[in-house]
Amino acid sequence: MLDQLPAGLGWVLVGVGAIVFVYVVRRFRMQARRLQERSRELEHLSTELIRVNKMKSEFLANVSHELRTPLNAIVGFVDLLREGVYGELTPKQAGPVERIEASATHLRHLVDQILDLAKMAAGRLEVHSEPIDLHPFILDIASEIEPLVTERKLYLSLALSSGLPRVRTDATHLRQIILNLLGNAVKYTNSGTISVRARSVPGTDPVLPGLIKPSQDTTAATVRPWIAIQVADTGIGISKNDQSRVFEEFEQIDAGSRGDSMNRGTGLGLPISRRLARLLGGDVTVESELGKGSTFTVWLPGEPAQQA
Repeated sequence: MLDQLPAGLGWVLVGVGAIVFVYVVRRFRMQARRLQERSRELEHLSTELIRVNKMKSEFLANVSHELRTPLNAIVGFVDLLREGVYGELTPKQAGPVERIEASATHLRHLVDQILDLAKMAAGRLEVHSEPIDLHPFILDIASEIEPLVTERKLYLSLALSSGLPRVRTDATHLRQIILNLLGNAVKYTNSGTISVRARSVPGTDPVLPGLIKPSQDTTAATVRPWIAIQVADTGIGISKNDQSRVFEEFEQIDAGSRGDSMNRGTGLGLPISRRLARLLGGDVTVESELGKGSTFTVWLPGEPAQQA
């Protein structure tokens, strides 16, 4: 087509095309360099965030550990005061000593929770698995929480399946999970019943939560069963929009006045419970309806039938 144009105009078009081509190539190279620089910046920021987050977790773990010693000393001396080691307490002294004990115990509980959370974030929380017979294990925990249930004029109901298999898990962590759920149920239930139920669920059952993948092998001897331990209450319930929030750290629904920290709580019990359950290979889920109570389920992996 250029041969049909005047020679001068053809060369002008060729020159303009070459300039445009060079401009496009240079722009492309500049954008590529900028993208590489942004990529390096983002990679550097990501590395820094990981490092800072690790430092924060280690700092929390170290500080929480250091706080435990003086707190244990305070609680220990309060016990000695109440036992009369330093002389009998007068009625006027007994009240303040009890308040010191309650506040120190509350603070120690908070420090323990932060320490557990920091250890989990830093990957330093250890798991010691052992075979557990769930019947006596759950009965022992229920007997521990029963005085608190009675004090609140609530009823405690137990329904444990007779076919519960033994599980191999960390007894300390499992105990902490169930106690957290029971404590929450008592705290948010003004009247009615706290129920503890436990049953075995086949590995192919669609009721298993999404995080837990049902077994693909349907051979009875190799399917891994799951244990569902449920804590149900007739309390205030949780709305659909808030059910995911209760598992976020320091999140509390209708927490009440900040001045009443003893009853307000920390917002760490449920997040720690879910993290611990996932550390044990399971999960914690919730089903609830506002004004009609809540059911929290601890899912634990069982052993295949041939190993049970």
